[in-house]
Amino acid sequence: MPNVKLVLEYDGSNFCGWQYQPKMRTVQGEVERALKILLKEKVGLYVAGRTDAGVHAYGQISNFHTTVAVDTQIMPRKLNGILPHDVVVKEAEIVPEAFHARYDAVSRQYVYVLSRHPVAVGRGYAYFCKFPLDLEEMKSAALHFLGEHNYRAFCCSSTEDPHYLSRVEMIQWEDNGEKILLRVRANRFLRNMVRIMVGTLINVGRGALPASEIPVILASQKRVEAGYTAPPHGLFLEKVLYPESATSFARDALRDATPEEEAGALEAELAVDVN
Repeated sequence: MPNVKLVLEYDGSNFCGWQYQPKMRTVQGEVERALKILLKEKVGLYVAGRTDAGVHAYGQISNFHTTVAVDTQIMPRKLNGILPHDVVVKEAEIVPEAFHARYDAVSRQYVYVLSRHPVAVGRGYAYFCKFPLDLEEMKSAALHFLGEHNYRAFCCSSTEDPHYLSRVEMIQWEDNGEKILLRVRANRFLRNMVRIMVGTLINVGRGALPASEIPVILASQKRVEAGYTAPPHGLFLEKVLYPESATSFARDALRDATPEEEAGALEAELAVDVN
């Protein structure tokens, strides 16, 4: 049974997030609908990171199993002819049968875009912060996130996780005078983690919080100590990284589960990449 990996790009503005919800417009719902039309069978998608409502993606990774022989060279073109214009299949390829978009990922990379000035065109893809920002202070504060930490203070207060640990591998800044881009790569992200990090760093940049307070907030493990949750429209899932062989599989217990069964397990786990 072919296992097909898709690379997806989407504009999250008019979606209620990735995950399928009855009577709601979701990315998963649109892609599964298009696949059903193309393949003439119902398939379930697994995904690397379940983005929240309003969050965009340049390089979301998904996979599905099918009984149909597929030509991955023409599949993107055919799917894009069915999909709405705010979702695009960039690539399709056959991968090993046991490959899993989420459990085989070794890290995810998000980018958050801040606009220095109010804009009319493109306002749905960058967050305008009305306060002047000291970028050097923000950079200094962000360094405290590098390495493995307990991120309970930087996730949605309703999140339940066995350990709240995340290993931030990279923090990178880009400033072109008009926009500030913050890239964050980690092995896992808790719900709203990037957006709360950004809201906290904005507080540092506007002088409302010393950069030296970041370790104190991390140690507190209290959501109330961190900054506000920055809005979703500035956030993009940029890419997902996998081991070259994609053969070191971490969750054998769920390998044979259907997407519906997996969704139930994930809801119980609640340690999901949702930003």
